[in-house]
Amino acid sequence: MKFLVRLIILLSIFYISCDETSEIGIDELLSDQKNKIKVHYVEIPLNTSNIYLDSVRTDEGDVYFGKYSNSIFGDVNSIAYAQFSFQKGDEVQPIPGEIAENYYLPNESSKLDSAVLYLKFSKVYGTPTFNEQEITIAQIQDTLFSSALYTSSRYVEINSTIGQIGFTRFKTNNTDTFLTVPISEFYGKFLLNRIVDDVQTVELIDQTRGIAFVPGENNSQLVSFDLDHEDSKLVVFFNNPEEGNAYSPADDSLQYIFRFNSPLTKKYSYYDIDRSSSDLSSIDGINTNEKFNIQNKIYWQSATGIYPVINLDNFHSFLDTASNIVLNKVEIITGPIDNVNSFIPPSKSLYYILKNNRLNPVGIISNPEENVVMKDNAYYSDESDPAEHIFDSIVSFSYRGESTVFFQELALNNISADELISFPELPNSFDNLVIDKDKIYLKVYYTKYKD
Repeated sequence: MKFLVRLIILLSIFYISCDETSEIGIDELLSDQKNKIKVHYVEIPLNTSNIYLDSVRTDEGDVYFGKYSNSIFGDVNSIAYAQFSFQKGDEVQPIPGEIAENYYLPNESSKLDSAVLYLKFSKVYGTPTFNEQEITIAQIQDTLFSSALYTSSRYVEINSTIGQIGFTRFKTNNTDTFLTVPISEFYGKFLLNRIVDDVQTVELIDQTRGIAFVPGENNSQLVSFDLDHEDSKLVVFFNNPEEGNAYSPADDSLQYIFRFNSPLTKKYSYYDIDRSSSDLSSIDGINTNEKFNIQNKIYWQSATGIYPVINLDNFHSFLDTASNIVLNKVEIITGPIDNVNSFIPPSKSLYYILKNNRLNPVGIISNPEENVVMKDNAYYSDESDPAEHIFDSIVSFSYRGESTVFFQELALNNISADELISFPELPNSFDNLVIDKDKIYLKVYYTKYKD
């Protein structure tokens, strides 16, 4: 039987590729069986809706800060939170002319020159880049924990005793560079003295707790920073009037660097969302994990909790009416997207099984192998890589990708799934689109074997 199934799959590929079976020797292979095998193609429309989440996980990828107004998805006011730490330098002296991070140390005689926060730009949403924005840096009241999971609904108070530790105005003319924020003298001295005192990394994190990036009242852009980038750092510039030890020479133009990408630190974004004046104003007041439908359209903006849901009932109905078939290729198609220039579509779509009509955004990221639609080869290995349905921004303006084995397993009842939910690569994304409901469907190529 396994041999026959393999022959059917082989023949289906041949049938798709060639018009004449004699060209590939089918007559010789199965001269008495070829009339019983036929390859078919069908497009299966899929019923769709939207689902709402009141918060999403924001502690992976970029952090967002600022204000952003979108007539479709609503207004967002965002505060980013982050922690920094330091890595002690190597004991090997750098070659002359090279800079070894944190090799040279301050000592009791050290004098602060300045402290500067550098933030690598990543993305910008909102009004034209010539509008000036404001950023205030402040220490937060409560400590963040590296082992915890943080979502967009978690707000942390600013430490009113310490107050503002940095401020600047800027324009996002060039997102290939980084933002420079001067840090107050008292905070720079505090960090310098802690290094002189030989503070441990964990102790410093506990003392500093974390910092907030707070937007100005008149900000009009949502800006994301890549805190894992090497250009993102807090630098304390100092000089040593006197020599301390071999690692602390009498010198000027020295620096000590703190970074945001340690496994001991945490970063995430908080969002306050107002949809009252948007196209989605009618969903205000609905519960998390509640579905909604508006004007035969499907909406997608992950960071604000708006996701497409795909119902698979029509695929199951197709299986019920078809017998003796082998699925050769199954594609999930979303598109084409009309007025694509009006949106910023996510670069790819991943699909997760919606279980018990609920979606857990934390569980999806923590345990993806339990509910993600995987790549075809992952079903025959220990891997759990998700199938990626890439957006074609040049020709078709559609998402498309093959998930054949998933649907084969579904047909064999090895997997149970009634609905799928579309997810971007990371949930903390303000990329967005609106599409007609009837533009989400399956392309199914299958071989039917006649008795």
